[in-house]
Amino acid sequence: MSSTRPHLAAFSRLALNTGCRKGELLNLEWSRIDLDRRLILLQAKDNKSKRRRTVPLNDEAVEVLKELSDWQSINAPGTWWVFGREGGRKITTFKTGWTGALKRAGIDNFRIHDLCHTFASWLVMQGESLYVVKELLGHSSTMVTERYAHLAPEQTASAVQRLLRF
Repeated sequence: MSSTRPHLAAFSRLALNTGCRKGELLNLEWSRIDLDRRLILLQAKDNKSKRRRTVPLNDEAVEVLKELSDWQSINAPGTWWVFGREGGRKITTFKTGWTGALKRAGIDNFRIHDLCHTFASWLVMQGESLYVVKELLGHSSTMVTERYAHLAPEQTASAVQRLLRF
């Protein structure tokens, strides 16, 4: 990874692979990451539901975290923030970088929070249950998660088809 700040790309990749919200990631400390167990432990104070939760890490998320750690060891040693920068300070916003990246990519009307929605949408389209998606996103009830149900209409068809096997 180069010496230029990798944070926006890393943030985007991490959000797409964990479903974590902006505040959850920007307030994340290295002490809350367990790469051996492949987990992030989110504190109640740092997430919307105000409940502690663990977030599993897939291979892509682990790779991103290792890349950030490598970059920080050279460019921002000693910071305890995952999205830390020189002098140990944490990054608090991506507003300018996000706007510029969208403009360069020719993308209109896409918010940082849409990365979480994309994570959930991809899981539902791959056949994951709404209950699992609810748990991964930290939603308080499946009613909140039901906005993604329309992305998997074949699940209802296959569910009734399974009755024929009895």
